[in-house]
Amino acid sequence: MKNSTLLNSTKRVFTTKLFFLLFVGLLPAVSFSQNYRTINAYMDDFGKNEMFIKKALMDYTVTVVESQLDSRAKSTAAKIIEKINNINNVLRRTDKGFEGNTMLRDSFIKLNELTIQSLTNGSLILNDYGFQSNLSLPEIGENLNKREAEMLAYYRGLQNYEQDKKTFASNFKLHFKKPVGKNILEYNALQNILFYKLNVMDEKMTKVVTAMDKKGFDDCMNMITVMHQEIMEKTTASKGYFKDNSLNQANIEYSNLINNQGKQLATLFNDYSVAYENLQQLKKSNNAEAADTPESIEVYNESVRDYNAKKNLFYAVFNDVQKTKDAMYNKWLAVNANFLKNNGQFENLHDKYAVND
Repeated sequence: MKNSTLLNSTKRVFTTKLFFLLFVGLLPAVSFSQNYRTINAYMDDFGKNEMFIKKALMDYTVTVVESQLDSRAKSTAAKIIEKINNINNVLRRTDKGFEGNTMLRDSFIKLNELTIQSLTNGSLILNDYGFQSNLSLPEIGENLNKREAEMLAYYRGLQNYEQDKKTFASNFKLHFKKPVGKNILEYNALQNILFYKLNVMDEKMTKVVTAMDKKGFDDCMNMITVMHQEIMEKTTASKGYFKDNSLNQANIEYSNLINNQGKQLATLFNDYSVAYENLQQLKKSNNAEAADTPESIEVYNESVRDYNAKKNLFYAVFNDVQKTKDAMYNKWLAVNANFLKNNGQFENLHDKYAVND
């Protein structure tokens, strides 16, 4: 089942991994208490810290996925917030900029504050499958769009920081090497949110099945179809971002699976629902009329047999689909971990910072 203990565990693993992917706001690792004689030395410290933190968090996210650790998101968020607040305090107290220019420091602090805000309000912590699945479909759609918009806003903040960094460097006749390709973490986060949205909708689908909500099932599968089309468009558009398209392809395969289950389950669930409704009506009728004739008993027993047969037939297929889905879910996590490991090699940031015009 989609909401099995195993899948809930892997969902929490995904949450922990995505947690770090979304919040690797380029954090400085040391203070800036010294006075720098050259701009190159000042910029090199930012480069060293940036590379160290980004690589450390990347390695950690891969380890979390591979070891299947079940971390607690709220506790982790509190620790990250505490660390970022401490870093900002150190920056304000000890980093005097270079030659009185604190533009880079101020932009760093602003990015860190945006990260803290995102962690505090939970807008980018994608672990609320249960909560989302209890909402109506319009509410789910609105929330998912909001989450995606907030994630994009976070990365706009990251891009603003990068632009401020270039402007700061140009003031001192330094320039940066043009980055090769897309930002690995932003690309990964965009792929992750597509995966998250699919799983929210799939969780909702299991809820309406349990509730025997035929209309809810049809509406849910229609929404999944619309989401599937969106994912096909976005994965096609991002196919050329990296030579390694494994994560892109994994999202396509997973989206196809979630979308195609409607074809496998729709008729069976309809028959199962109708048999359930007929049995409930017959129970009400028999209770109302206090009927206890051989004919009424046989009609009731036949309705029970019909209901059980259609229920068993539906769940035979449904459970098989869930097993396939669980396996592909875990495969997606493995693909994501390998993608990060194979493509998360950060270039030497010393070269990026300390290049004179």
